This record gives sequence, structure tokens and C-alpha cells, in this order.
Amino acid sequence: MNFILSIDTEADNQWDHGRGLTTENIRFVPRFQELCNKYQIKPTYLVTSEVCEDSFAREIFCEYIENDEAEIGAHLHSWTTPPFMNRDGYRYNDRNHAFASELPDDLLFNKLRYLTDQISTSFGRRPTSFRSGRYGFNESVAKTLIANEYVVDSSITPYIDWSSLKGIPGLKGGPDFRESRPFPYTYTHNGSTLLEIPVTVVPTKFPLNKDNRFTGFYFNNVNKNFILRSIRSMFFRYQPLWLRPFPWMSLQLLDEVIKEAMNLKLPYIVMIFHSSELMPNCSIYRADSEAVEKLYELLEGFFALLTFYKVHSVSLTEAAHRYELVTGTELSLRYV
Repeated sequence: MNFILSIDTEADNQWDHGRGLTTENIRFVPRFQELCNKYQIKPTYLVTSEVCEDSFAREIFCEYIENDEAEIGAHLHSWTTPPFMNRDGYRYNDRNHAFASELPDDLLFNKLRYLTDQISTSFGRRPTSFRSGRYGFNESVAKTLIANEYVVDSSITPYIDWSSLKGIPGLKGGPDFRESRPFPYTYTHNGSTLLEIPVTVVPTKFPLNKDNRFTGFYFNNVNKNFILRSIRSMFFRYQPLWLRPFPWMSLQLLDEVIKEAMNLKLPYIVMIFHSSELMPNCSIYRADSEAVEKLYELLEGFFALLTFYKVHSVSLTEAAHRYELVTGTELSLRYV
């Protein structure tokens, strides 16, 4: 099993709709990269359009790429990536943050092409890994990634339903991943293949982690069934568990995720969080310096756990390459 550390690298306070975009949080990345280097962790920074315009981001990420310390991938925020349209949900930094999975195919293609070219120009390397903003992923997004020569996506969040969250007014909102599972799989279109490596989200409590029929029934019905909601409050709080350093997350819970992933024989575990969490008062998750220090304490403890379990770090594209070698699946796209 290998570990993938993916950082959604984006503007400050991205949850505040309609505000001006700043990228001060990028100044806090070098300290984080030093911690990664200490434990031989190779993060994948999935960057948005506005980060490509930041001169400090270009300086540090080019250095990390040159030293083979990190990978730079793409993170599509459709509300900050050109081109735009003068309609609700399609404007620059619109208060309605559209899911990529809601966009018309031609607009989605043009936005992804624009972001891909931006990253190539800013960091001197064409991106081959991707995550969709707000996890807005479906088959149309997969086909568009293949058309733009991406190798690997990590937008799927198993067991999680985002459909109650709205994007473009009048459309259906976010994707429903309740039927998805944490194992990698592939999409093929026009003879080319894209690897999906989901974010690691797993149930760790019995019987959710043992009985697939009960697990499916539970996650499909818990939000609309009083009895199941009561069971959740008593026994299944935080289930399923994300491999993500939420403020309430503990080292013990992260250890539970690792052990469950080992039991499942997952080839990869994928951690996710945002670059804004590295800066005090730049994220809803880290309100002050003390909260950021707790994040670093948790991350260092987790990295030490990985060392103990002999779980080695790879970037998203390196993981795709290994998957290709082990399974014989030809992703048929170039690695750069």
C-alpha cells in the first residue's frame, strides 16, 4: 500500500462566495513542504487558476518540481477558471459555485484546456493529475480529462452524497457517490484510459466495515430514517471516516483508517486537505495560529505512523504509473 498526499491548492477563504480572490496562504506552504521532506512525503499540489497567477507559487512549486519533491496537478474551480458567461452560476467568482459536472461539455472542455495551459506555462510541466472543485465529477468530466491527456483523477469521495449542495441555479447540484467504493478503477474513452483513485473514505466500525449489504442500505437511508439517524448518533459518529485532518480528527482515528485500508488491501490511501488550512484564519477549519499548530502536530504524528507501518509516499501520477505496471492496464498517455 502506498500513501498519496493531495493538497487542494487554492485561494484564501474559498468558502466566502463572491469575495475578491487572494492567495496569501501560498506563503505558508514552504513550512509544510519542509515537514513533508523530513518524512520523505511527496505531496501532489492540485492548483487552481488563481494560484497559477501567483509569482511566489510559481517560484516555490517550480523548485519543488525541479527537486522531485512534489507534483503539480490541476484543481478546477469552474467559478474562477475562464472562460465565463454572463449568467447566474457561470460568472467569475459567482456566488453560485458551479460543479464541473453541471457544465455544458464545450464549456467544461474550454475551462479545463485553459487551466491545463496555465499550469504548463506557470510551472513548466503539463499536469497529468486532477481533482474537481467541490468533487464535481461524472463521466463527462472523465471524458474531458482523457481528451486533455490526463492520466489520473482523484475526485470521488466514496459513500458521500453531495446532491443536497447546489451549484448552477435550477440544476441538480452535486454528485452522489454513495455507491462508490475506495478502490481504484478506470474509465476508457476513444481508446484511452483514465485511472480513478478515490479519496480515502471508509467505514471503520462493525458492521459497516463487514457487511456490504447493510453498509449500502445504511448510507443510502441514514439521512431520511429516524431509527438509522439515532443509531448513527449513538454508534457511528464520524462514519465513514475520511483520511483528512479535520479539527476533530485524532491520531487514533487516522490509525483506524490506515488499519481498515490494510484490511481492505487498498493499493493506495489518499489524504486530502486545503492549502488555506496552513494559514491562520484562512479556512473554516483553522481559525487561528493554535489551530494550525494542532494541524502540524496531527500531520507529524500521522507521518510517523506511516513510517511505522512502512507505507511509502507516491504522487498521484506516480501511483498511476505503478498501477499500470502492476495491473498491465495501459493508460496510454504520456508521463511528463
